Amino acid sequence: MTALNTVIYADILVVINIIINYLLLRAAAAITACEFRALRFLAASALAGLFSLIIFIDNMPLWLSIAVKIAFLLIMVFAAFGAKSVKAFVKCFAAFFIANFVFAGIMLAVCTFLLPNAAMYKNGVVYFDIDILTLTVSAIVCYIILSILSRLTRSRVPQKCIYHIKITAGEKSVEGKALFDSGNTLCDCFSGKPVIIAENDFVKSLYEKSQLSDMKNFRLIPFSTIKDGGALPAFMADEVEIEINEFHAFAKEIYIAVTDKKIVSGGYSALLGVPVFDAVEYSIKRGSAAERGRIKG
Repeated sequence: MTALNTVIYADILVVINIIINYLLLRAAAAITACEFRALRFLAASALAGLFSLIIFIDNMPLWLSIAVKIAFLLIMVFAAFGAKSVKAFVKCFAAFFIANFVFAGIMLAVCTFLLPNAAMYKNGVVYFDIDILTLTVSAIVCYIILSILSRLTRSRVPQKCIYHIKITAGEKSVEGKALFDSGNTLCDCFSGKPVIIAENDFVKSLYEKSQLSDMKNFRLIPFSTIKDGGALPAFMADEVEIEINEFHAFAKEIYIAVTDKKIVSGGYSALLGVPVFDAVEYSIKRGSAAERGRIKG
């Protein structure tokens, strides 16, 4: 699989690694349903681009290249996803590994059947001596495959639950029932912040004396489903409170996307996704002294 006479261009090497690793991080986020953070993913991908220059170091022992590669992958996953807990970090790290293996399999097939001797491996970095379009398309195919598999896997898991939520904006708040759907991973494509989809009738009292466009951090958030797609107007809530078993969980910087359509029958006013729960900052036990003090305040 090694091309002995391959000429490596540093600029192409860096750009290709940034593109590929960004798509692989997106694929890992799709697998784990983690919050998508565009700027953090780009920063982590840029680190991957710089790391790829290690390929120019000669005579690096195999054990050292493996150790350096693993250490860098840990840093890269931390830069992209953070580490709210050891379990969450391990999950993201494993997903990124899976995405890399799938991409490696696709590229192995391309190099074996279409472009033999088009890849060179050195110091834990692979350089593909093929055009950037082919590489980018292969990475996109990898992302699509993993996203589809992720959705199919999650759709078989009956994890839909009903939660009581309270949305606060300014001095106003609304309360109602929300449905949790494990297949919903909607986030703001620019900031990566989680999104709750809410019916207009449920949240309109938050802005009844003003326009929705005047609300905090107003923007349009693109969405897509099997049957529909488009963009929903959204604003950022000051705080979202969710009752989880015997606890009240609180999250900030959550976008509320407003729809005029009925979300689902059953008296639910909003739809929650996995990223919303990942954004929970703290929780208090129902009926605790802390909660009583909060309510009185």
